[in-house]
Amino acid sequence: MRSIYYLLSRFYVLILFVVLEFFALSLIFKSHKYQEVKFLNTTNGMAGTVVGYVNGFNTFIHLGTNNKALVEENALLKKQIQFQNQYPSDSNLPRNSDLYTFDYVVAKIENNSINKNINYITINKGSKDGLQKGFGVISSNGVVGIITNVSENFALVMSVISVKSLVGVRHKNSNALGNLRWNGSDPNTLQIDGFSKTIPVKKNDTIVTAGFSSIFPPNVLVATVKDVKPDEGSSFYDINVHLTNNISSLSYVYVVKNNKKNELDSLQRLINNE
Repeated sequence: MRSIYYLLSRFYVLILFVVLEFFALSLIFKSHKYQEVKFLNTTNGMAGTVVGYVNGFNTFIHLGTNNKALVEENALLKKQIQFQNQYPSDSNLPRNSDLYTFDYVVAKIENNSINKNINYITINKGSKDGLQKGFGVISSNGVVGIITNVSENFALVMSVISVKSLVGVRHKNSNALGNLRWNGSDPNTLQIDGFSKTIPVKKNDTIVTAGFSSIFPPNVLVATVKDVKPDEGSSFYDINVHLTNNISSLSYVYVVKNNKKNELDSLQRLINNE
């Protein structure tokens, strides 16, 4: 209480001046319409500016949360699109069918490398989220890699920028099948094996996933053709491609969960053992 008295006794002149100033201004605004309108416009403009700054700051603070929500929504949309692609547009098949097998799990990248012969990406989802070794990983722009190890909370993904990586792909224009690999040289340039010289492959042609494995859905973007030339010693092309993904700049990815992967793999093992 003493501090309040001290403050009032020391600054009472200033306080009285401010109070009288506001009283005088209020009288002016009440008796002069023009001044009142100008004052209200000025205060509203200032208030709007302050609110804008506050909203911008709040948006920045919640940017991570909003981004996560967006990628989760994108995962749901991917699931719906994949389901729709199971049938021709004029199909009479039901829209709920056991043929649909893929789900998508959003994961954040915790660690990433592109400067080694075998490059790995660590993601923040693991066995408790239903992830398993052998699940494919993609982004909004294409194929990323395949899970090689899983712990309870994390998973290790071998990037397609790895000399041990091999992904079945398809030339979109001709449906010719091949394999995506990396020769270990330039991380920005990968190679395609298996395209016959009889296939009309051209620069900028699109390469997508073949869809004949339990790892990736069909028609996921993989790469575009950088250059193509005949291999003099065989009946195939030498093809270099650019990934549609910029793997070094990714923050979030989608793990492809094939709900029938174990069943398909079991059948494949039986075939291989015959």
